[in-house]
Amino acid sequence: MSFHDLFPSNLTMLYFALVGLVAGFFGGLLGIGGGSITLPLLFFILRPMGIAIGLTNGELMHVVIGTTFASMFFNAAASVYFHHRQGSIQWRLTLGLLPSLILGPIAGSFIATSLGGSVLRFSFGIFQVMTAVYFLLPGHKRVEVIDKTPHPVLLNLVAFVIGGIGSILGIGGGIIMVPFLDMMGMHIKKAIATSAFTSCIMLLVSALTFLLLGLQRPIPLPYHVGYIYLPAFFVIGFFSMLSAPLGVKVVHSLPIPLLKKVFALALATLGILLIIG
Repeated sequence: MSFHDLFPSNLTMLYFALVGLVAGFFGGLLGIGGGSITLPLLFFILRPMGIAIGLTNGELMHVVIGTTFASMFFNAAASVYFHHRQGSIQWRLTLGLLPSLILGPIAGSFIATSLGGSVLRFSFGIFQVMTAVYFLLPGHKRVEVIDKTPHPVLLNLVAFVIGGIGSILGIGGGIIMVPFLDMMGMHIKKAIATSAFTSCIMLLVSALTFLLLGLQRPIPLPYHVGYIYLPAFFVIGFFSMLSAPLGVKVVHSLPIPLLKKVFALALATLGILLIIG
């Protein structure tokens, strides 16, 4: 079987485009980067090819995670631009978190690439279900306290942990950052916008780290650079940028409780499929 034979079929490329559209929309809507949608779907799309060319479970998961980070960076960047135009990003807070948003993902990427595929798959599946439960919980009253944020050292510690966990699970960290900012008391729309920026930084750092680590561990996969599978990277990244502005527009024009519930059910379904798959 030649490398040419292993180039994705038109149907597979269509799947990549659909993943990009869905991930981009929810990335813009909820400020999460879109990795929670991209990773499980990309896993199921690439698994048959991985089996055909003899990738181990660990190699497949590393490629899926690295490709997810790389492709979702463009989605996150588009979301940041449109959220910034809406004036919702809390720049004073996010710029103070930059050191941890860089160091956390680097540490997490090193840990992730040393773990087996089953561990990563189960961990991500369980996390998806737990996150879905959070989004399904009834809302509670919050007081916006953006002018009384916790101490910068504490914030950076939390950001470091979120960045590390995000890299291990292949999600960039945005889906953890939104609930954290929400629990801090930040208005949900500002939390979503601010998380889009933190996701953008964490995704970029994680993607570069996975790329460099993958260059040191050759795998029998065509059309890849490091742990980034180029066909999926380009197609998902392009189409996610197209739909991200729509998600941002929905955030600033419609109430989102129902959409949060739909998203939670999607997360739970994908998480369960990963656990049993």
